Amino acid sequence: METLGSLPLNDMLRRLGSKEPVPGGGAAAGVAGALSAALASMVVAYSLGRKSLAEHQEQLSNLDRLLTEVRASLLEFADRDAEAYAGLNELWSLPKDDPKRVEKWDAALDLAITVPTGIMEAGNELLSIYEKLAPICNKNLLSDLAGAASLAEACIKSAGQNVRVNAGMLEDRARRVDILDDLARRRETAAERCASIENACGS
Repeated sequence: METLGSLPLNDMLRRLGSKEPVPGGGAAAGVAGALSAALASMVVAYSLGRKSLAEHQEQLSNLDRLLTEVRASLLEFADRDAEAYAGLNELWSLPKDDPKRVEKWDAALDLAITVPTGIMEAGNELLSIYEKLAPICNKNLLSDLAGAASLAEACIKSAGQNVRVNAGMLEDRARRVDILDDLARRRETAAERCASIENACGS
């Protein structure tokens, strides 16, 4: 199957903007996170090999490896989110008492919550990396790192919209409340961490 990451950028944007259910918001969140990671990788690229940062080279290399891993994970999540929503959308079109919908609805809904939650977790991992990167990177690239942090927060908030709307369909009220409370905490934490990184970057 053709993945979003394998598409030319304009083709991916055209597909996202089409009147098709997938890819949608969750996939867009994953791509935003991947863009964030790539931008931060550029910051690292301009920091590696600098004599003034000699004592940080090993840590910079480790962070660069993590960024590559998280970026790949976010693109995978983008594809998984598209698949999860496609499955849920297919069941949605069936009558509520259709045997196929009855059998598969709960699992499909769980997946449509779990995958964007994973995107949020990956976005949070990016913010953790940027907190470590800010004090040891090329200072000429701090504005780019601040931009990467903003994209990571957008990734988290955007994926959270999918969690919110899908959790709202859960019949288990207690679980629904727990998920929405967790979502609120994740968004608040992301906003605080992004602001802290931006402050460390002088913005």
